[in-house]
Order: sequence, then C-alpha cells, then structure tokens
Amino acid sequence: MKNIRYDSAIILTSDDVADAVIEYAAALSGGDRADTVEVPAVAPDGMMTTTKILIGPASELVVEDAEADELEMENTEFVERLRAAAETFGHSEPIHAADRETPEKL
Repeated sequence: MKNIRYDSAIILTSDDVADAVIEYAAALSGGDRADTVEVPAVAPDGMMTTTKILIGPASELVVEDAEADELEMENTEFVERLRAAAETFGHSEPIHAADRETPEKL
C-alpha cells in the first residue's frame, strides 16, 4: 500500500494505483494539461472509497510507502486505463532519474 499526498490530503491506495497516478501526473505536466482522476482508495474506517483529485502541471504529488500492506487491493482496470491515457501524451514509459547511471566524476 502507498499514500498519495495531495495538498493536505493523504490518500491510501494500492502500489499499482499510486504508481499509475504519479506517472499520469508526469505525462500530463509534460503535455501542459490537466485532468480529474477518481482514485480508488481506502477510507480511515477501512472501507473502499474513491477520492477525486485534479492533476495538472502545477500539481504537487508525493507517493510514499504506507504501513497498511494487508489492505492491498486489485485495480487492474483503473491502472491500465490511466497508463493508456498517459501514453497518449507520448510518455509510454515513466522517466526515473534515480534509475539512470550517473556520469563518473572527473
């Protein structure tokens, strides 16, 4: 499970959903566009819910690991739909700066 921090809200959701949301946010910002997304989430009482967020070029999202791994949920359809939407902006693969090799110091 992961938390998506959006403004002052904390959205508890699955790993795949959180990763798809932040990848979609990156794709939207690269295309200078915005969209609303209904994120499948877990409410504080443990019930399933959705949280609607606006994602755009100025959005500041943070994704972090959550403690509640036993609540992991399947959201394959949501993840596939969001990743397909991200691909329409020409960003089929997320760019992970941490995965790149750093040049050796001279």
